[in-house]
Amino acid sequence: MKKVRFVIVILVYRNIEDLEECLFSIQEKIPDHKSIVVNSYYDEESKNKAWKVAQKYDSDFINIKNKGYSFGNNKGIEYALQKYNFDSLIVSNPDVVIQSFFIDKMQRKYTDVILAPTIITASGKNQNPMAVKKNRGIEYIKYLGFKKNCKWIVYFGILLSKISRSISVKRNQLKGDKDFKIYAAHGSFVIIGKEALEKLYPIYDEKMFLFAEENVLAYKAKERNIEIYFTKYIVVKHKEDGSMKLSDLSLSSELRKSNIYYYETYIKK
Repeated sequence: MKKVRFVIVILVYRNIEDLEECLFSIQEKIPDHKSIVVNSYYDEESKNKAWKVAQKYDSDFINIKNKGYSFGNNKGIEYALQKYNFDSLIVSNPDVVIQSFFIDKMQRKYTDVILAPTIITASGKNQNPMAVKKNRGIEYIKYLGFKKNCKWIVYFGILLSKISRSISVKRNQLKGDKDFKIYAAHGSFVIIGKEALEKLYPIYDEKMFLFAEENVLAYKAKERNIEIYFTKYIVVKHKEDGSMKLSDLSLSSELRKSNIYYYETYIKK
């Protein structure tokens, strides 16, 4: 079993150009790593393109059925545990570009925690932390909105989340903290220490095809006494604009289904 400091699992579905830019930035910025490209199958053409890009950057490649975000990343993590001995595992979207990775500047051990880096969107907003503190009241408001299929209630819950997050972040900024403890990390790029991974495994709930995976990870981490830290020593660019606007809130069937399932399975029980 090969020893590396970091294993990076990248689940890809057709977006080959993003994948290449992501792998190039990983090669440039992250030391002693191994990337694993997990291809959610669409067709032979996209699979072959993803395989060629993976080869170009000396990455492992596995092809799986397209059963969603949770299934795909769990398969990648399972493969990583079978093939490599590592300190930390990174789950990354392909539309992410690493800008800085100064993890060794952190003043604490990181192999037993989850790290949430600074994630900058196309509009310049930071997607982390998703939540500094758990708030059951806000979670219920959003659940109610999804349950009733009312975007205005969901939007109100999101607005309250943003206000709560902004206040908590400003308090920590005033302290000058480079790293501080949070409740939930954005899922586009998350670093899970090996010790934390072993306590959380399997990471994702495969009954959820897409959306709300961060909520499940935050819940499981808190339940198993695993700390999540936001850090400014790692910065990534996320090409997808993460600002939630009312016009973007489609309340699609998967979005609704995942959020309702999350609340009823993990919170309401």
